[in-house]
Amino acid sequence: MNRLGLVIGTAAVLTLVGYGVYQGYSSYRATQEQVKSLSRQVKQTSELAQKETAEAEAAKQKADEAAKSAAAEADARQHAETLSKQSDEQRQQAEAARDQALTAAQSASEQSKKAQEEVEKMRAEREQELNNMQEALSKLVETHRTPDGMVMILPDSTFRFGFDSAELTQKNRELLSRIAGILLVSKGYGLAVFGYTDDVGTPEYNQSLSERRAKAVDDYLVKAGVPAGIVSTKGFGKTSPMMKGNTQEARGKNRRVEIAVTESQIKFGDDASTTAK
Repeated sequence: MNRLGLVIGTAAVLTLVGYGVYQGYSSYRATQEQVKSLSRQVKQTSELAQKETAEAEAAKQKADEAAKSAAAEADARQHAETLSKQSDEQRQQAEAARDQALTAAQSASEQSKKAQEEVEKMRAEREQELNNMQEALSKLVETHRTPDGMVMILPDSTFRFGFDSAELTQKNRELLSRIAGILLVSKGYGLAVFGYTDDVGTPEYNQSLSERRAKAVDDYLVKAGVPAGIVSTKGFGKTSPMMKGNTQEARGKNRRVEIAVTESQIKFGDDASTTAK
C-alpha cells in the first residue's frame, strides 16, 4: 500500500513537473513570438521612418527648389517690371521729344513761310522801284536790264572825254549830276563803274586810260552825294568792245563808260543787310 502510494505520489509529482515544464516552454515560445513580432514591428517602423525621412528630404529639396524658382521668378518679374517702367519712360520721353520737334518744325515752317512772303513782297517793291529808276534814267542815258539790276551806257557820243584825258567836261558833269539825283532817291543799291576804250593804242595804254576814266566818274558821283562805300570801279581797256570793227561808228560805241546798278540790300522786318557790289 505504501508502495502504491509512493508510486502514485511520484507520478503526481512528475505530472506536476511535466506540466510546469510544458507551461514554461509554452510561455517561452509565446515570448519568442512576441519578440519576433516586436522586431518586425520595429523593423517596419524603422523602414517607414526612413521612408518618411527620405520623402521629407525630397519634399524639402523640392520645396527649396520651388522657393528658389519662385525667387528667381519674382526677380525676373521685378526686372521685367523695371524694364517695362524704363521702356514707358523712354517712350514718353521719345514722344515728348517728337512733339517738341514737330512743334519746332511747324514753327520754323511758319517762320520760313512768313520770311519768304516778306522777301517776295520786298522783291516786288524793289522791282517796281528799279522799273521807276530805269524809266527816269532812260530819259537821260541808254539803259539795259540785267539779272542783277540795270546797266547805264554812256557812249562817246554823249559822254565824251578829251584825247588821252580822264578829265570830265562840263557836259559830262551835268549828266552825272542828274544821274546821281535819280540814284539818291533810291537806297539799297550798289554801283560799279566800268571804263572801256576803242582799239587805237596799245593794250597797256588803253587799260590805264579806261581805269582813270572809270575813277573820274566814281569820284564825281561820290562828290554828288552817292555813298563812297557802294561804288567800285574797273577798267577793261579795249578787251570788251560793244561793236566789233575799226570804223568810226564802232570806235565811238566802244569808247564808253558803263554804270551798273545792282541790288545790294535785303530786309527782313526791321533788320537790313547791305553789301556793295
